Amino acid sequence: MTRTPFKFLDAYGKADTEIFFGREEEVESLYQMSFQTNLLLVYGVSGTGKTSLVQCGLAGKFESSDLFDITIRRKNNLNDAFCDELKKHDLESSFEADFTADKMIHSLYLDYLRPIYLIFDQFEELFILGSPQEEAMFVKTIKRLLVAELPCKIIIVIREEYLGHLSGFEKAIPQIFDKRLRVEPMSRANARRVIINTLHSEKIKVTLSDEQVAETIIDKVTEGMGRVQLTYLQVFLDKLYRVAALRGGDKVIFDHELVNEIGRIEDVLRDFLDEQLDVFALEVDTKELGLKWLKLFVSDKGTKIPIKRQDIERAMPELGRLKHFNYLQFFVNHRILRPLDSDQYELIHDSLALKLSQTKTVGIPMPLTVPAKQLPSNPFVNFAAYNPEMAELFFGRDKDIRELFDKVINDTAVRSTLVFGPIGVGKTSLIRAGLMPRVQQLFRTGYLALSRELFELPVFNELFLGPPLKKDPPRFLELFFGEEGKTLNTDERKILTIDQLEEVFIWVTESAQLEFFYRHLAHLIDGHYNCDLVLVIRDEFFANLQDLESFIPGILEEQMRVKHLDRYGAAEVIRRNLHYAKFDVEDEQVMDRILQNVTEGDGKVNLTFLQLYMYKLLST
Repeated sequence: MTRTPFKFLDAYGKADTEIFFGREEEVESLYQMSFQTNLLLVYGVSGTGKTSLVQCGLAGKFESSDLFDITIRRKNNLNDAFCDELKKHDLESSFEADFTADKMIHSLYLDYLRPIYLIFDQFEELFILGSPQEEAMFVKTIKRLLVAELPCKIIIVIREEYLGHLSGFEKAIPQIFDKRLRVEPMSRANARRVIINTLHSEKIKVTLSDEQVAETIIDKVTEGMGRVQLTYLQVFLDKLYRVAALRGGDKVIFDHELVNEIGRIEDVLRDFLDEQLDVFALEVDTKELGLKWLKLFVSDKGTKIPIKRQDIERAMPELGRLKHFNYLQFFVNHRILRPLDSDQYELIHDSLALKLSQTKTVGIPMPLTVPAKQLPSNPFVNFAAYNPEMAELFFGRDKDIRELFDKVINDTAVRSTLVFGPIGVGKTSLIRAGLMPRVQQLFRTGYLALSRELFELPVFNELFLGPPLKKDPPRFLELFFGEEGKTLNTDERKILTIDQLEEVFIWVTESAQLEFFYRHLAHLIDGHYNCDLVLVIRDEFFANLQDLESFIPGILEEQMRVKHLDRYGAAEVIRRNLHYAKFDVEDEQVMDRILQNVTEGDGKVNLTFLQLYMYKLLST
């Protein structure tokens, strides 16, 4: 693969000051602020170059003797990562075992005699992946650093959409919003200077056929509208260089023909992923496996997340250690992943994470068989629903089982699924005898059927008396798993079903109590506990769920309606269960008579009637 001189999706660093253009005003503002406060906030949407502004722009304003910068990323825990970064710079071994962060920083200052700049980059990871306890400890540490008035500057770099989360810090750190800089997408004029000055620099050495080419590039990157996303500009320039280099010749030339050949920016990222995955398919393994493996590095919200090598291997143990090693080597060398400290890896930018989150894969295959159990002599269940032990006798719903399995297990963009349908259609049987016996072979499962008796239990009644505490495990886990639910492994995926949800709307009428219940449901699937939630409700209560969507976005979109079996499906249920009971119906008139007896006036087969009728027929 042709190596290009552009930064692509990497941030600019101190070594890149001679090719860092277009942010002079923001750099100067940040530089002046650094003398006015010890706490700075840099925010903006993804792809505006926040990290580059701090690590290259601001750093370039100082002499090396005037700045000692330490960049911290959350990794597995922000507080641990902070201490680890400080210890890495303790080259004089001055730290003592009981040193807190403020003592470490004071010690580093005495060793280096330079002001210390702590850069907490991609701070949104704390709110995406962290816990309330982690947040509280970090706030306490920062407050201590500020009170100590050390020769230390703290710079928090965060994506704009997570800025509101910092309001929870304001009570302990009132000045957190006092000095802040919003990094906006770049203006066309500045982007033009970036292109021209970068291409003419000694480090790059690219020839523009004429300066109007810069305008054409900007039009492609912005699609003729608005400001310029620097991420996309870098990706576009990288693609231009690689294609231009293939033309041969002594010079790399960017002209209008080349720019038009590249196409639209929305295609460039997709093409980049596709290009690398095609190479992966030729050199390493199938494209489908490559996509599935890369999705391990994408959060539920479509952002990149760092993962340790050992956790990658645990997530897909079927690949084996050698394959994981080969995958890592390939995607690091091909600029899809980058290595971090502590044997961690991450996607090189959120834009790739977003593209991956929007790319469908075949996903986890559904087990084709269910565990064998001791079965009753009569395969029909009378008034009862089928349970997991009778999964081998649950016929007529193969298509519904596959559809529900894919929604719950493979559609991870939303961690909740709504199953609804009329009374007597077999919703509970579909869950207990169709879905659960297959999912149990892959993940931990929990099942909870709501009832009047359940409302009398104190642990369940508490769900309606107040909101959940973010620092505590969800109360629902205790309902599903007993005392073990308080200490479950958060890395283990759990598929949880709440059946007969209509009972809540039958027995609870106060809106405040319903809101508390909704908040507990949302707490269960907020991302920290790795839970997928399946809610089952009768048709006539569907309208009651409108308010729930405020707490669980998408719950009304990710849904499956269970319909009545048609006569063909009902006949399959009867034939296969009778065959199991060693009764075969060869006379079609007999089958028609049975179906007539269990069909309602609207032509729909009532499964409850069918089960009751066949149970009594076999029992006589």
